[in-house]
Amino acid sequence: MQKSAAFMMEADTLLKNKFYNSLISRLYYSCFHALLLTKDLVSKTHSGTVSLLNEKFVKENTFDISHAAFFKNLMNERAQSDYDDFIIFDEAQVIGFIQPSKEYVGYVSKLIEKYISQNPDNIDKPNLFS
Repeated sequence: MQKSAAFMMEADTLLKNKFYNSLISRLYYSCFHALLLTKDLVSKTHSGTVSLLNEKFVKENTFDISHAAFFKNLMNERAQSDYDDFIIFDEAQVIGFIQPSKEYVGYVSKLIEKYISQNPDNIDKPNLFS
């Protein structure tokens, strides 16, 4: 979770300095890296990661569908902020992503804590739910 936390701290700095497009990207990567800790998810694309999230978590009822939908939405916003030359986010557009991103990372952290408490012999695995 260190990488996820570092990206979240970067997001706070970017907000203070009004780098809104970069802020969306950091929020996305904070959520992305929190997710990668939970299963051995490997995808060549970000949209493939969303598909794996739905297939390996949501369909198995181990991940809240609203958090999965938020992650997909944030991924789409991140793609726009990184690749669309004509998209320039402002504070009003990005402010609504900050708290949900923190809640998402907190949600994933609780899933990890729950798994560790129920499976103490597996805590040395690099990806916990594999």
